[in-house]
Amino acid sequence: MMSHSKQYLICYDIRDSKRLRRVHRTIRDFGMPVQFSVFEAELKPSELAKLQQCLLALIDSEQDRVCFYHLSHGFRKIDLGVIKPLNDLLLI
Repeated sequence: MMSHSKQYLICYDIRDSKRLRRVHRTIRDFGMPVQFSVFEAELKPSELAKLQQCLLALIDSEQDRVCFYHLSHGFRKIDLGVIKPLNDLLLI
């Protein structure tokens, strides 16, 4: 049985700069940054589970938050304002 990928929007709010950098790098390995602290990622169920497991090990669950929003099939994205890739973005 094949595992189908699903599109996710991943957003985070991390209190500590060291944890923030680690979370950013980890999510960047799975998805594409679209804004500060916001990524789009196409993930198979196994990739989603692996990413969530990695993030749980990095964040402080009392202070930090990471949200995954499943984008339904055929979703339509509307961009307003400046649209530029954030591939080289490094948050400090």
